[in-house]
Amino acid sequence: MYEAQYALLQRLVASPSPSGFEQKAQQVVREEVQAYADEIRTDVHGNVIASLNPNGYPRVMLTAHIDELGFLIRYIDEQGYLYFAPIGGYDGATLPGARVIIHTPGGPVSGVIGCRAIHLLDNDERRKLPYVQDMWIDIGAVSQQETQELVPLGSPATRAAQLERLRGDLVVSRALDNKSGICAIIDALRRLHERREQLHVSVFLVSSVQEEIGARGSQTSAYTIDPQVALTVDVTFASDHPETSKIQLGDVKLGSGPGITIGGFVNPRIYEGMMAIAEKAQIPYQYDVQAARTGTDNDHIQVTRGGIATGLLNIPCRYMHSSSEVVSLKDIDATAELIAQFVLSLNEETNLIP
Repeated sequence: MYEAQYALLQRLVASPSPSGFEQKAQQVVREEVQAYADEIRTDVHGNVIASLNPNGYPRVMLTAHIDELGFLIRYIDEQGYLYFAPIGGYDGATLPGARVIIHTPGGPVSGVIGCRAIHLLDNDERRKLPYVQDMWIDIGAVSQQETQELVPLGSPATRAAQLERLRGDLVVSRALDNKSGICAIIDALRRLHERREQLHVSVFLVSSVQEEIGARGSQTSAYTIDPQVALTVDVTFASDHPETSKIQLGDVKLGSGPGITIGGFVNPRIYEGMMAIAEKAQIPYQYDVQAARTGTDNDHIQVTRGGIATGLLNIPCRYMHSSSEVVSLKDIDATAELIAQFVLSLNEETNLIP
C-alpha cells in the first residue's frame, strides 16, 4: 500500500542532504519533478524551483525543506579519531553509539559515534546529557595519517539509518523531517499536472535548503518567486505515544491526516479554505494550533516583501530529530491530495484578505 510514496521516500532518504550539502538529494528532486514541470531551475543557494503553468495568476509556492541534520568533520587526533560540529539541533542523548556515514570525495566512509561508556562515569556525570564536544567518530583507523587519507577536514556526515517499514502504513528512518514533506509536494505537483486543465494559477514547487540552520533557502526563493500564496509542508510532534502531553501539543496522531495550522503566523483565508476542502473531499486532517511562531519555513516566507498569504501543513512525526523518526505514508498521501485540491480551487478572484 502506498508503494509510489514509499519508493520516492526511499530515494530521497538514500540521498544524503545535511544543511549546506543538499546537492545529491536535489538531483533526485530534479529527476522526480521533470515529468510534471514546465520549467526547472536551481538557484545560487541550491534551492530547486520547478514551475507548472508559470504564466498563471496568482502565483502559488509549494515548499518543503530538503536538508537534514548532519555533522561536519573539523579535527582528527593522533589516533585517527574524528571530532565534529553538529549541523542543526541534536539531542545529545541520541548520538552515542549511532552509526554514521561520512560523505567524502572518495566515497562513503562508515563510522560510529563514540563517547565514554556509562560504566566510567561518576554519579553526577550520569545525570547529565552528553555533550557533542565529548564525542568522536571512530572509523576503525589506527593513526591520524590513515584517517586523513580517507576523510578530508570539512567532510559532512549523516547518521546511517535508512528507510524501513513498520506495521501498516508506518515507516521509520532518519531525515523524515523533512523528506516526507518533499515527498508530499512532489506528489501534489504530479496530481496538479494530471489535472492541469482545471488549473488557473501558476505553481512553483520549491525544494528549499538550509532550514535546519535558519530557514535560509525559503527566504531567498520566496523573494525571487514573489508568490501571492505559499503553502509550506513540514513535520510536527505526534502526541500519540507515552510521555507526551496532549495538553501541550494537542491530540496529534499518525495516520489521521496532516495538521492544518491555525494561528497568527498563517493566513485565516488559507487555513479555512483548506479545512473546507478537506471536509468536502473527506480528506483526513487534524488541528495544529500554534499561538505564535511555528518554527518552520512558513514564518520567514510570511513576511517576505510586502507579506504573503501563507498556510502550513504538518505531517505528524514521532521521535523527531532522532535516527528513527516515524511517519505515516497515509498522511503523506492525504497531504498531497489536500494541497492539489486546494490549489485547484484558487483563481484570480480568490480573496486572501483576512
